[in-house]
Amino acid sequence: MGLLSRLFGSGNDTDSESKDVSGPEPDIVIDSPLDKEFIQGEFRGERVTFSSVPSPNGEWRCLYGRTGMNDGAPIVLVRGDGEVQHAFAVTRAENVAVANTGHVVVTDIGEADNQDLAGTLNVVAPDGQPIIEYEFDANIWECSITEDGQYASTATYNPDRSVYIFDIESEELITEFETPNLNGPSQEFGEIDGELVLYLFDGDERYRAIDLDGNTVWKSQKLENQDRIDELLDSSERADLQESIELLEEAYELTDDENRKKSIANQLADAHWKLSKEIHKEEGDTDAWWAHLNQAKQYYYEIVSWYDGKKGVAKVERKQAKYHLKEGDEETALQLLQSISELEEEHDVQLLTDADKEKIENLS
Repeated sequence: MGLLSRLFGSGNDTDSESKDVSGPEPDIVIDSPLDKEFIQGEFRGERVTFSSVPSPNGEWRCLYGRTGMNDGAPIVLVRGDGEVQHAFAVTRAENVAVANTGHVVVTDIGEADNQDLAGTLNVVAPDGQPIIEYEFDANIWECSITEDGQYASTATYNPDRSVYIFDIESEELITEFETPNLNGPSQEFGEIDGELVLYLFDGDERYRAIDLDGNTVWKSQKLENQDRIDELLDSSERADLQESIELLEEAYELTDDENRKKSIANQLADAHWKLSKEIHKEEGDTDAWWAHLNQAKQYYYEIVSWYDGKKGVAKVERKQAKYHLKEGDEETALQLLQSISELEEEHDVQLLTDADKEKIENLS
């Protein structure tokens, strides 16, 4: 990863080699109003498009160039009066946040051609002094800082998938929280009942809040549903078939994730199929047996794009065709077997057995 480096000091820095920037800084030229999201300018003779991030109280603004230059990606802290406070560079800045105190947090995602999993979280004091430079063996993206500059955070991507909170005063990592359902989420510090929390986002929506000890203190409705779905699916594995179907149906109604809904539909189809077999074995051709066959077929059709779905539809329609043949309804039996044949042709997969083909030929 690139090493954080100071480009020049603050106006009240006593280092004899640092540059006094209490007046206009000749290395930085800003061509746009500071209150814009993107600002055009120059840094040491090179054109830069800065992203501009204000502190919550508006007394500070941090400008950062995402593109690496000869001296890296410049990070410039500007005071409310428009004067440059200090600047430093990282290899490649992705996200920046600035506190009301002037503390700056930056995620440095490293060289563009680096294929290794890596990232560095940098926290820099208002006087330009580095406080934290924490290197990860994982990719990072978003970061956050409290308004009072006491805590900072970032989050990692696969395979680590965790959120990290740092105490800026002690310069220590104080919390690591695994986020298996979120991949490098954005974060935002806030309060719940007067206590500091870190909100984790799923897209643009708050998903979960944790305290500084890593305890979950708030969940979104989506997360509440997700936890309930997990609970239902876990319980369904230990329940009898009838209860399992009821639990799976509740989980199916709760989920709005398409892939998970299909997975639950697959489980429901299998459960209805198995229950139909049990009923048939104990009671024969009852209405309940037929109803569970139809339910199984309905759910298998929901996943007909999967092989399990096509195979499931075929075995149910084969069973129904057998019943109609026994009842002497050859026309309906033929329609069901031809339905399997059409499904086979549509998806270019073998579903008909030799016995099916023989029956189709004899009934046609």
